[in-house]
Amino acid sequence: MRRALLLVLALPVWAWALDFSFQAPRDPDDVAAGDVMRDLAQRIVPVYKDDDTDGYLANLTALQIVSGDYAAAYDSSRLLRRRHEGKPFDALAERAIIDGIYAHARAIEAKERLGFAKAYTRSFQELVPPLDDAQAAAVMERLAIPPPVFREPLQQAFERWRAKGSLPQADAVALVRAWLAYESRRSFNTLLPELFAAENRRRYVVQADVRIPVGAGVVIHASVVRPGGGKAAKGPLPTLLRFTLDPAEDDAQRSAFKGYVGITAYARGRTPDGKGDAWPFVHDGEDAAAVIEWIARQPWSDGRVGMLGDGYSGYAAWAAARSKPAALKAIATTAPMAPGIDFPMAGQIYRNAFVRWTHEHAMAEPTLAHTEADTDAEWRALDERWYRQGGPYWDIDRVLLGKRSNLVQSWLAHPSHDRYWRKFLPSAEQFAQIDIPVLNIAGYYGAEAGALYFHREHLRNRPQADTTLLLGPWDAASIRLGTVETLRGYTLDPVARVDLPELRYQWLDHVFKGAKKPALLQDRVNYQVMGADRWRHAPTLDAPDRPPLRLYLNTRKLDGPHRLLTSPTPAKGDGKARLSVDLADRSDASIPWPDALRTKQLPMRNSIRFVSDPLPKDTEIHGSLHGEFDITPSRQDVDLNVSLYEQTASGDYRLLFEPYDFRASYAGDRVERRLLRAGERQLLAFTAERVTAAKLAAGSRLVLVVGINKRADRQINYGSGKDVNSETIADAQEPVRVRWHVGSHVEIQTGAP
Repeated sequence: MRRALLLVLALPVWAWALDFSFQAPRDPDDVAAGDVMRDLAQRIVPVYKDDDTDGYLANLTALQIVSGDYAAAYDSSRLLRRRHEGKPFDALAERAIIDGIYAHARAIEAKERLGFAKAYTRSFQELVPPLDDAQAAAVMERLAIPPPVFREPLQQAFERWRAKGSLPQADAVALVRAWLAYESRRSFNTLLPELFAAENRRRYVVQADVRIPVGAGVVIHASVVRPGGGKAAKGPLPTLLRFTLDPAEDDAQRSAFKGYVGITAYARGRTPDGKGDAWPFVHDGEDAAAVIEWIARQPWSDGRVGMLGDGYSGYAAWAAARSKPAALKAIATTAPMAPGIDFPMAGQIYRNAFVRWTHEHAMAEPTLAHTEADTDAEWRALDERWYRQGGPYWDIDRVLLGKRSNLVQSWLAHPSHDRYWRKFLPSAEQFAQIDIPVLNIAGYYGAEAGALYFHREHLRNRPQADTTLLLGPWDAASIRLGTVETLRGYTLDPVARVDLPELRYQWLDHVFKGAKKPALLQDRVNYQVMGADRWRHAPTLDAPDRPPLRLYLNTRKLDGPHRLLTSPTPAKGDGKARLSVDLADRSDASIPWPDALRTKQLPMRNSIRFVSDPLPKDTEIHGSLHGEFDITPSRQDVDLNVSLYEQTASGDYRLLFEPYDFRASYAGDRVERRLLRAGERQLLAFTAERVTAAKLAAGSRLVLVVGINKRADRQINYGSGKDVNSETIADAQEPVRVRWHVGSHVEIQTGAP
């Protein structure tokens, strides 16, 4: 879906160039922005040229709309639509429909003095019904991209050109398109739900609230969408099921236009409107299996079911697979949640975000009434309040929710990966019996731990498993909604800008319809090498036949940062790499934590850095970061974090994977807590539950940043040795100190497979 951003900002190739003066508005919501952009468009139209006729018509339509010449814009879009009749319905054809609807609506509004809502409705009803199901779905999906998605790149473009005072024609046209994408959606966004619902009733057989019995008087609420609508009903079809807590994940209709019966079923206790109390994880496997058995008995089912899911619904697919319902033939998951592995804690450290998640996805009557605009800010304020109070983590629900939550308390009672969490996941025996095709999609930036766990455990227990893993430079948002051109300041390689939801359907078509397997999924592990603009395909991400790149932490006192070396430093002068953090200091409560993937300033709060020599040649790295620290801690426990950057020859930093936080007492075994020996030297081995793949340019340096966790949005480990949930700021006492000794090192795989 986010590919629309790429199309909005794509630049055609001109053999000539003109510059246009431009005084950028303050922001896209500036009252003067419309006049500024209209003036720019009006100056471009008379001189605009492009040898590509289709591209010319698409951009001319946008220029004419923003200029205010709506009738001419509609004529241009109509000409482009005619040129595409009988041809594949590509992005330009979509654009011609979307811009045509808007231009026609504005023309009707001006000519007939009709309100915009009625004019847009009439225009939509003229242009969309003649499309076939796939075309209409593509147009509606692109229309549904919310305005905020377009606001950020538009703001960035304004900032880029503000200081220059003028911009080349190619960039000027792209800016007009970006403005139109944002401004038009602000006009029609609220009209879409009713228009879409009416259009879909024409095209599909929709059962909005089906109640599926799963035993003992329990019913699962579901929505069912089948191809057909007012046309002749189709015969039995395979079904794609999503089992979820979140109505926003309802993609049953998209599955229907892809030629399946689409079903969105809601976890026990939840309804399609997002209401109702739920107790996540407990019954999902058995309930999803019962829903699958119900599907197989329906006359519209051909007896085959596939499951797809993202996050929690991805977990539900694995939970169902372990029960081996006969009709389940494949699962395709994106960043699946793994309880006790990456949620509600990661590295055995609780994240405050899990409390927000329970509030939004499991509570019948949320105690906090947030609006979309202020949600993030309000939750940050609650995190800061919690952080300043310094109370026991047992009280996190009282501070964030305003009351005690049985669900939150039950999860806090199990800080290790004990039997409570393991019972929700497939056992070794169950992994060994999962014999259906599996697709896992994961990202380098915080969207991989669950997928890696399921993929590795499946292969560990069933070496012959038909399982495929796709990895790329995506985070939790972009991986589910569709990749973007720029992610948190980092420009993705063109080959990484994949329509992941569409790729998932292509893989399902391969499984259920005999279609050709997507070329991107040609091996068990498929990963994008950042900076190389290429994909690699291998049977495994780790390559035991090749020696890894091992880098030792130089612990001697030096001017400037500590060094990362390819061999250990002599013992003489050992132990000068020290870090001391005052866990009682809360003066940093309101300072935001940076999340940029590319930055000029290395984040260094509560941390120490180690920098390698310049790389003598281009180097590829991939896989997980492993390490062994030779340390002397001052406390019985400490929460550490590690991150790895490339420092380019220009001095910029590129984050290679999301920083990894872990509790030292669980580093060797997430089930059994083993406290450190305060004041004694000891070895601490760890493996970051993160992966990356990147080409590092010759002359770049690797930068390892090691820190002690002290964040307002995380549980804080004061190192007393008590249950961390019970510790308070009173346990901080003196600052916690860690000293690194010679022999401390990290390693990662290098080279191509």
